[in-house]
Amino acid sequence: MNDTYTTQKLLNLRRLTRTIGETISGRMKAYIATLTPLFRQRAVFGEYIQASGKETIKGADQAFKELQGLYETIAVAAPFHLPRELNSPLMQMTSSLELTPWEYIHTAGKDGESKTITVTSPFKSIITYTGYSPKRLKELLTNRNRNDGELQQFVLHYLAMHIVISKQPGLAQILNTLHFPLASSQLPDFGALPITYITSSISTSLPPDALVIESTELSGKNAFEELINVEDIGNLGDPFKDQLMEMLKAGQQ
Repeated sequence: MNDTYTTQKLLNLRRLTRTIGETISGRMKAYIATLTPLFRQRAVFGEYIQASGKETIKGADQAFKELQGLYETIAVAAPFHLPRELNSPLMQMTSSLELTPWEYIHTAGKDGESKTITVTSPFKSIITYTGYSPKRLKELLTNRNRNDGELQQFVLHYLAMHIVISKQPGLAQILNTLHFPLASSQLPDFGALPITYITSSISTSLPPDALVIESTELSGKNAFEELINVEDIGNLGDPFKDQLMEMLKAGQQ
């Protein structure tokens, strides 16, 4: 993004971000809704998850071992402090999906002073199984009378999501080809728990802090939405075509 900003440029970029964002958000939701059956846990873990009927899945043993390993590393540590034991089969798990906008805290500085601002990345969303959003997980962790059984279900749903995607590389490849790559990261409140997210090949970013602070002062809210990087639109390519072209170049050397 160009470092030269004016208030008018910010307003224009904000309008453009929201206009294009409607299309990007609509496609993201439509693709995820169509591909939801591929996120079904039992398709990877088989009968290690309770459900009606039998479903023998090749590789389910290894997938469950990986789940156990992650659980024993992550769930027993802060901020969860859950028991190490993990019984099999696991309770029936929710397979429908929901998207949550990606937010983070940014400390903006201006004239020697700083301001804490909640920033939203409009083209990036966390993918969770329905009912297991980051907001609900944070509420559960801050509850003094928390239910360890419920907290365990949250941790297992996040870990299962991570493994389901890793065991089905075609899922990520499909979305990448559609310009909506999948990835995982960690959030400060949730320790080493892998957080799966989907984003757009068209990125967004923050303008200079001075302009961010000015915008929040005008709106009266300590919140800001990243702005579209318009040059990304012209740089959109075809991942599959790019891969084949690289192979072609290598074969001609």
